[in-house]
Amino acid sequence: MGSSGTAEKQTWSERLVALAHSKWLLPALFAAQVAETTFVPWPYEVAFIALCLAARERIWLFVLITALGSATAGTIMYTLGANFLDPISAFLGIEGVAANYRETFAQEGGKYIFLSGLTPIPSYLINMIAGASGYPFHEFLALFTSSRFLRFLLLGGLLYLFGEQIVGAWARLPRYVRWPIIAFLAIAISYWVISDFV
Repeated sequence: MGSSGTAEKQTWSERLVALAHSKWLLPALFAAQVAETTFVPWPYEVAFIALCLAARERIWLFVLITALGSATAGTIMYTLGANFLDPISAFLGIEGVAANYRETFAQEGGKYIFLSGLTPIPSYLINMIAGASGYPFHEFLALFTSSRFLRFLLLGGLLYLFGEQIVGAWARLPRYVRWPIIAFLAIAISYWVISDFV
């Protein structure tokens, strides 16, 4: 019984390692980051962490692809905001939030842009308002991309330094401890995704 569980665990681990080194992963990771930074609120960080743990030598490449995906998505949302903010915010039911941000954006726009890239909150609204308010595009792109790059550079750096210890500690945990942790994370991730749609 124990040997079959070990074999299954090794199989999943090998699959993740193979995925992290596959030739189509980087385009898929880029597309996933573009989706997450636009209108698809899924926990990108979970996939990023798993891939970094599976392929330590590719962490900096994953950070770069993430930053490029963020820059592309930010540009898309900025352009949509410049042309269609009112109908989009009406469709999403966030007219009041958009109006509040718009009022203060002229004075504190740079701070909002940088923080929206640095923190794990949905950034699409800030990026659209940056476009709608006429915030200088090159300044917007520099602020948002650098904040996203910094966020994932720090996360990637921590995984590069401590990833092996994390994997080792996880492997040493008994199964009756691991499964409740996995269940809790699944519930937390589901709540995160659903709450972004509400």
